[in-house]
Amino acid sequence: MTAIKNGKPRREFCKKVLALSTLLPAGSLISGCLIQSNRVFASAFTLSSGEHFVGWFDNNGVLRGKVALPQRAHDLLFFPDKQVLLAFSRRPGRYLHIINLHEQRVVRSIEASRAHHFYGHGILSKDGNWLFTTENKFDDAKKPNEGVIAVRNTANWKVETFLPSGGVGPHQLQSLSDPNILVIANGGIHTHPSSPRTKLNLNDMKPNLSYLDLKKGHIIDSVAPPHHQLSTRHLCVDQQDNIYVGCQFQGPDYIIKPLIYKHKVNSKLEPLKAPQATWLSFKQYTASLAVDEKRKTLGVTSPKGNITSFWDLETLSLKKVVSVRDCAGLCASESGFMISTGRGEIVQGSNVLNSNSGLRWDNHMVG
Repeated sequence: MTAIKNGKPRREFCKKVLALSTLLPAGSLISGCLIQSNRVFASAFTLSSGEHFVGWFDNNGVLRGKVALPQRAHDLLFFPDKQVLLAFSRRPGRYLHIINLHEQRVVRSIEASRAHHFYGHGILSKDGNWLFTTENKFDDAKKPNEGVIAVRNTANWKVETFLPSGGVGPHQLQSLSDPNILVIANGGIHTHPSSPRTKLNLNDMKPNLSYLDLKKGHIIDSVAPPHHQLSTRHLCVDQQDNIYVGCQFQGPDYIIKPLIYKHKVNSKLEPLKAPQATWLSFKQYTASLAVDEKRKTLGVTSPKGNITSFWDLETLSLKKVVSVRDCAGLCASESGFMISTGRGEIVQGSNVLNSNSGLRWDNHMVG
């Protein structure tokens, strides 16, 4: 299907991408997985009173600023050229908020296109001219539509076109060293804003990890997990273009499957290695993933399991598991992984750096 916006077909946008020749970096942007600085971190949070914010804190976990939002945010993206944070609504939210860090206020809120909602994640092009967001297109019939990647021009935040995500329920996406390739975790779960947290197709899920070629405008590779109810949700990418994806299992509790996988385009999906008892401790749920390139380690949080796991990137084996109650966001720093929790704590290793009672951090952190 050819997506059209303002009379411009997808192929015209693809020609623009080809003309630019270099769009997306593997790690030049600040993100929840690959970072440039360990001085300031940011995450969305919610107070016990129900008020929603985006806050930022220093390497000691001390909260340095916050901005109120009208609804809960999920992931954040730092836009260095404009010195703003982009806060993406949690599914099925319809707003993207642009936060000026110096003025400490929301300077603009962008509404999703008609009959679309955000899935909580986005990524910028290398030159900062384009914003790519995972979105759901819904209708009154409640049929499961394939997700889309909306492409916005950051000069005015207008949608330029829509590209296929490769599956139902696209969630997190990232870029590879080839600046024209995006990797997308399609969770496979069909939802509708009329019943926003209800999963409508658990028996017929088709999750996958898909690779979108921006020049061609279509999916060039796709791989499915070993069980149709292993919802592929969050991911990160290392400097060698290895993808690490975390799953949330939607099937019976007695079925125990690995929840974390490694992949590279045009290869097989590899499960990370751990005893079945370890996978059982995850309570069928992973949240944030981050790579520490210096220590060749992958970190993965499981707020339902109250654990953060650490994995050897070379052997794909488990290094250790740390108990962190309601662990949420995760980010690599010079001193090791920084972890935020739903209890308002900022944790490094096993040390609580700071605790803000009555505050619940969301599942993602940028640094």
